[in-house]
Formats: sequence, structure tokens, C-alpha cells
Amino acid sequence: MKLFNYNSIILATTLSLTGCCFCSDTDTIARDLTYDNVVIYCESNHYAFCEVYAQCYLDVFDQLNVYPSNLYGLINLPFTNSLSRYKKVSAKNFMDNLYSRLKEEEKINREVISLDVSYLLYSHNQCSSIIGAKQYDISHYYPKIEESIERKRKKMNKK
Repeated sequence: MKLFNYNSIILATTLSLTGCCFCSDTDTIARDLTYDNVVIYCESNHYAFCEVYAQCYLDVFDQLNVYPSNLYGLINLPFTNSLSRYKKVSAKNFMDNLYSRLKEEEKINREVISLDVSYLLYSHNQCSSIIGAKQYDISHYYPKIEESIERKRKKMNKK
């Protein structure tokens, strides 16, 4: 007779881990990993100034009223495989794949996920001139992005 099934073990592990981590810690870790992944994307495309681009990306992203840990799953997908060759191949087309995902989510009317993806592309678009990368049309999302920036400004002014 099994005392614990897999679901209870996973639940217990999750609860114990989340009890030890604070949101700010999780956001800091997600922010650091996002920086690393953006650099991998940049370097896999043989762009120059990748660290400058990645810092710009995070600076723009920090202006948005979102938590990095909430979007980390989207930006981490192509970087999760441990084979470095696969990482470079998937990272090379990362922004194209994000834009494709945005269009797919729009077709099935999943606005929340589409908006999350647009935040990532917005950060890229704002900094793409540093590395000479193409920009993506997310003009449909600009009103929501501007609202997010304004909410973050108000939140920062209250502190």
C-alpha cells in the first residue's frame, strides 16, 4: 500500500518551496534568468552589444506593471532544454516564435496570454535598434501597455 501518491508528493514539495520563497525573491530570480535568456537570444543571432540590449530590455520591462515571475514561463520555453545546440537553434528564432504565439492566441481569443506576450515583444521593440533586430507589430496592444506603464508610475509615486 502506498502512503503517498505522486500528486501529494508534488503538492507537498510545491507548498514547502513556496513557503520558503518570497515573491520578491522569485521575481529577482526570474529577472536574472530573463536577462540571461535575452543575452542567449541575442548572441545566437550574432548581434553585437547583447549585454546593452539585455539591460535595455529589462529596463523597459521594469516600466510595465507586471511581475517577472508571471511571464518567465513564456520567455524561458526555448531555453529549458539542456542541449546547448538545441538552445541556440530555438533561441535564434525566439522573438519570431513569440510573435507567432501572439497571433495564435489572438485567433482563439485568449487576450490575457496575448497581452503577456505583447509585453515581452514591447520590451524587444523598444530596444531592437541597439542590435539592429526587426520590430514586431503590436500596435493593437499599445493602449493596454500604456495603461500598464501608467499603473506602475502611480504605484512608484505612492512609495
